[in-house]
Amino acid sequence: MKNILVICMLTVLPVYYSTNAFAVGGISNSKVIVPSTDTVPKKRVEIEPFANFLFADDENNTKTYELGARITYGLLSNIEFGVTFLFVTFEDDDLINTNTNFGNFEPGIGIKWRFLEQQGNDLFSFSLAYEGGVSIPIRSNEGNWTFEPLGLILTKNFNEKFSMDIDVVLRIVEDELWGINSNYGLGYYFTDWLQPVAEMGYVYENIDNQRNAHDLSVTGGFTANLTDYATLIIGVTKNLVSEETEDTLVITSALTLIF
Repeated sequence: MKNILVICMLTVLPVYYSTNAFAVGGISNSKVIVPSTDTVPKKRVEIEPFANFLFADDENNTKTYELGARITYGLLSNIEFGVTFLFVTFEDDDLINTNTNFGNFEPGIGIKWRFLEQQGNDLFSFSLAYEGGVSIPIRSNEGNWTFEPLGLILTKNFNEKFSMDIDVVLRIVEDELWGINSNYGLGYYFTDWLQPVAEMGYVYENIDNQRNAHDLSVTGGFTANLTDYATLIIGVTKNLVSEETEDTLVITSALTLIF
């Protein structure tokens, strides 16, 4: 299994009317956003600090900066469990200047279970995994529980360098909405340590059973194996189609450490 198990930087964006297509927190990835069926090795731990920079195309020129981390533990050779949370959020715009929140987060807890292994590299060979989780409004009086009860990940390794990941997740926000989040990603190792990545994300949301929202985004970036125990992730995500939310540009950086 590759050692580039990374976090999706968008896991920690606002829960409802989300512009991201990644729902489940706490689980590892092999690209930028889309999760893979790979899991953290048994009895090992991944710790991943990350920074997100969000620029909204709104009348107030809103900019948001987030610092957080993911911690994921390998329960078995094919099962992992983890949590994603924010340390601090800075928001700046032309109206309120700077607003800082420390520890006002909704931790995302998730699990991944790979139940089908890929056998060989033929065209019809692939692996499948279940993903599910919950986001808990610990310190927010206005927060809602968010549940991701059912998710499926498909990974296809065409060879040692070229891979594809697809996931689909059902997401339910308490008293607010339900929706489907989906991602599709391709990655290719040009060298032993550098993997450029191209991804696409789609979100459908049914809000209060009164209106529907759709969001389509693209992501470009790369993962870079600095050592056998450290991986750098850089990604840029842009909305192509967006309803019920502002157009956004999101830049992320993360460092995955495995122990």
